[in-house]
Amino acid sequence: MRNQDQFFEECINEQRRSFLKYTSAGFAGSYLILNSAYGITSLAAKIPELSVLDFGAKGDGLNDDSFAFQQACDVAAKFGGARVHLPDPDKYYRLLFPVYLSDNTEVFGQGENTRIIFEDPLFVKGRGGFVIGSSQEANREYARKRYLNKQNVSTINPDFKNPEQRQYLRDNPRFLQAENSIIHDLYIEAKFTRENINNWGGYGINFVNARNCHAYNVWGRGWTQLIGMGSDVPPETPSNHNCSARNLHVISPDLKRTYYSIGFIANSTSCVIENAQQHSPMTAGSLNGSGIATNLCEDCIIKNIKIPDLGKTVTSEGVLINNSSGCLVENILIGNARTAVSVFYNDAKTLNPVKPNYFSNIKGVNCEVVLAVYSKFNVIRYVSSVNSTHNILLKNSNATNNYIYSPPESVTASKNLSQRFLSVHKFITSQLR
Repeated sequence: MRNQDQFFEECINEQRRSFLKYTSAGFAGSYLILNSAYGITSLAAKIPELSVLDFGAKGDGLNDDSFAFQQACDVAAKFGGARVHLPDPDKYYRLLFPVYLSDNTEVFGQGENTRIIFEDPLFVKGRGGFVIGSSQEANREYARKRYLNKQNVSTINPDFKNPEQRQYLRDNPRFLQAENSIIHDLYIEAKFTRENINNWGGYGINFVNARNCHAYNVWGRGWTQLIGMGSDVPPETPSNHNCSARNLHVISPDLKRTYYSIGFIANSTSCVIENAQQHSPMTAGSLNGSGIATNLCEDCIIKNIKIPDLGKTVTSEGVLINNSSGCLVENILIGNARTAVSVFYNDAKTLNPVKPNYFSNIKGVNCEVVLAVYSKFNVIRYVSSVNSTHNILLKNSNATNNYIYSPPESVTASKNLSQRFLSVHKFITSQLR
């Protein structure tokens, strides 16, 4: 059996002519990242471009193309970076295992017709589809062992050390596992076979210990989360910094059980989910089931989100900001939810009066509550409701020191809170601006 170095050498020799055509000074001298006001958008044009077809991908919906995808991404890393092209398949690319990106790799297709179906993307298999970086549960080295040994082993590496909660990658770059990688213009689906029909799980694109990495123009179906950025349950607490996911379409979420249909940002800083839409609801009464959330984050952005029908799941929150500071939540439309937007904390160390969270242009339609406040140090503007029970609801006694730019009649307190306070009116008006 070939070892990894032999495989790399064979692939590099095979690609050397096209590689030298792009640069005579070596790849390191030619590799550039293009930045815009919205972050990294594409790798520079004059770098190697690989095709998954050259590594054996079939796109026929029958063969397992995951090894071909992984080979292309590994060779891109061996080059120091490359663009990995996914031509539109004849049917779809069938992948039976997650694909890992490390540094300076751009994986791209043409859009919604570049169809990829991850079959049985159970949590034991590295949490789903594409993984940018590496962590204890979604471990790149363990995945490579599986590919080379052809054994369906778990990707959980108990010896890998993630940063701890709030030990941010921003401040601790020694935890870095991937940088300057991009995924875009793809359709990715989670599909379970008859043998696993009652299972669920999987993140479409999972950022773990990644910096300056991005995804955009992504269509997803069937995922527990289309986007995962970090995690918050020890010991799986990877961190990310300056990562983004934009222009997302959740055609249909996981109808059995969904965590956060569009995405979750955890234990991370300066990350973004923007321009995202969910096109169909989650199953009413199913466990969990919210749109987007943060936990243990700083300076993150959730913006331009449209979920006309979220679905009345157990939690049924459109956007949840939890234990976070300095975050911006703007231009949010949520329909048919228990709560359109919530802000909450249970760790006082995450509160920062000089870095409040900002909420602006929040609209709820047919919701029980448009904006539920369980937290301090938030600036709230332009909250509106259509056929909703409460506009802004102060849920508990932690909801103090907020700046609420809204008329008094649009702000109420929960019944439990009313019973505890002698002057609920004073409690509310002290926060109005």
